[in-house]
Amino acid sequence: MESTSKYSEFTSPIRNGGKASFDVHVYFDGHSEHEVKFMKNTRQAIIEKFPELIVYDVHDRVIGPHPLPMFEVDLFSPAQFGAFIPWLAINHGPLSVLIHPNTGNSRLDHTQNAIWIGDKLDLKLDTLDRAEEMDEVARRLQDVVGKVTGGVEETRRLQH
Repeated sequence: MESTSKYSEFTSPIRNGGKASFDVHVYFDGHSEHEVKFMKNTRQAIIEKFPELIVYDVHDRVIGPHPLPMFEVDLFSPAQFGAFIPWLAINHGPLSVLIHPNTGNSRLDHTQNAIWIGDKLDLKLDTLDRAEEMDEVARRLQDVVGKVTGGVEETRRLQH
């Protein structure tokens, strides 16, 4: 059987190359001693069994759209996704897991494009809207700076 790029690249518009194609958020109840211990053991098992994955530090408080403390794992290829997600589906225990692609549309990625393992949690989507507004302001500011810088360089060139 012939292999296709579908096994080595994610479908568009999912990001390929460089930055993470999928984010995996593993949530836990910070007030439950059992869940905190289970989370720590699960995170350590991920680090040991999947050393090529990026596993971030634990956020022991609520951050961004995430309603519970969590840690994040980044996936960069279909092969990583295919190996890791089935393992996590079997080994997530009491933890809820959000898996979402990175397409450039945070709201869609965290809602319509999201996959849940375990209990689905209600995300704080208003934080995504504010983040996207700030990203747009940053893009516009970069455009203005680029135009100003280009204008200054053109003025200097004409003066010489």
